[in-house]
Amino acid sequence: MSSSSFSQIRSQALHLEKQTEQLLSKYSQFQNTATAQQSSLEPSEDETSTETQITEILSRRSAIVSKLNRISDSSAPEGGEQLSTSKLQQISRHREILQDHTRAFHRIKSQLEEERNRNNLLFSVQSDISNHKRRTNPGAATNEIDPNSYILEEGQRADSANTLADRLLQGALQTRDELMNQRQYLTNAQLRIFGVASSVPGLNVLISKINTRRKRDTLILASIIAACILLLFFV
Repeated sequence: MSSSSFSQIRSQALHLEKQTEQLLSKYSQFQNTATAQQSSLEPSEDETSTETQITEILSRRSAIVSKLNRISDSSAPEGGEQLSTSKLQQISRHREILQDHTRAFHRIKSQLEEERNRNNLLFSVQSDISNHKRRTNPGAATNEIDPNSYILEEGQRADSANTLADRLLQGALQTRDELMNQRQYLTNAQLRIFGVASSVPGLNVLISKINTRRKRDTLILASIIAACILLLFFV
């Protein structure tokens, strides 16, 4: 395949990547709607349309990346002009960006679904409370809690809990990193000690003799203690 054909296909990939970024930015804004508005219990037409557009573009980009991969696989010295290293890197980069955008899309979609499920649950609880109040005290209907205020308060409580969990997780991650750094430091120190020991003549022999003498002294001390214990039993 000619260089112009490769450039044309890559131009399509770049255009779709830019379009995907714009749609993902727009799609992520629906999270605020799902959190703050009662009408967000069901996705709006705009949100559904945006989701459909992203799905279609990701599918088109996947086909383009597959086409670029086929160009790469078929480009051999005996089969035609071999692709340059820069073009192979471009193909790899398009593949990575497609994977990143796909993960971002699924993450936003999952968050939207979780937020709506939570809102549905809260509205269901609020509805049950309101129905119970109507049955037990018909005159208390005017004193019911505003559903929007109820949702906002619950959302704030959930955000506070999430913030606390994030802080705890961040602290745990920092502690883990510090322990890993200390472990690496001790490992490096041990390696340096072994290096010094191996570079100094006779030092390994001296250390071995010291360890042998220490083991011998420990054995003698253990034997004396055992003998004393036996004497205490039999005397």
